[in-house]
Amino acid sequence: MILTHVLTPGRFAGPEADAQAEAEPYLRMQVRQLEAQGLEVVLETPTGLPGQSLNRVAQEHDASLLVLGTHGKSLWREGVLGSFSSAALHKASYPILLLPVRIPADREAPHCLWRCRELLRHLLFPTDFSEIAAEALVILELLAPRGVARVTLLHALEIHMSEIYGDHLQVAAEAPEYNSLEILQARLEAAGVPEVQSRVSPGHPVAVILAAVKSLDISLIVMGTQGRGFIEELFLGSVAHNVSRVTPCPILLVPWMKR
Repeated sequence: MILTHVLTPGRFAGPEADAQAEAEPYLRMQVRQLEAQGLEVVLETPTGLPGQSLNRVAQEHDASLLVLGTHGKSLWREGVLGSFSSAALHKASYPILLLPVRIPADREAPHCLWRCRELLRHLLFPTDFSEIAAEALVILELLAPRGVARVTLLHALEIHMSEIYGDHLQVAAEAPEYNSLEILQARLEAAGVPEVQSRVSPGHPVAVILAAVKSLDISLIVMGTQGRGFIEELFLGSVAHNVSRVTPCPILLVPWMKR
């Protein structure tokens, strides 16, 4: 594990050396906690912008995954400037696992909102059948033999398309989306997932995904994301980015690796 603390210019008042010295005891404590779990730990404290620095460290160490908490220290910074995790997501070139963390107002220690040992209990895989979603499916297939108990495949049918199937918005079983989901279901079953189900729901993808998380007791969302630059993402938004900001459960985001 590469424990990384990014020193971002402008986020500390004193010299960089002072900021690093202030963080040192806390980082060393984290190193000891991780080593106690049997992990080999390397400590990195790069200086720069969060997204660029994290991807650079990941590349230098040939990392397979970035693990981040989804709640920063300041709600104001989250709303106006963007959080650390959001900055990393914009520049993502490695899969990112976002874990919801609660930081209480009192002196209670911050804590993860999810029982991480249950991450693979019930996975939700939203797909729009794009190349980006196909990239994420490959990761899901690799996870399958590592203890995935159940997967729900989900496709959101936009309202204007669902009009084809009637005013009641019931999706016909012979719809093309079901045929595509059947192919994905067969792949996951072949990869070793014991239980796979498919669902097509009408509505905007973000709303459909969040409704599924709530109703199906999802333990982890696995989905693709495509970084398109901070300005475009800021104004247009993306399904992955918007879901990651509001979902109550962990989410594994897989970037599109251009071949």
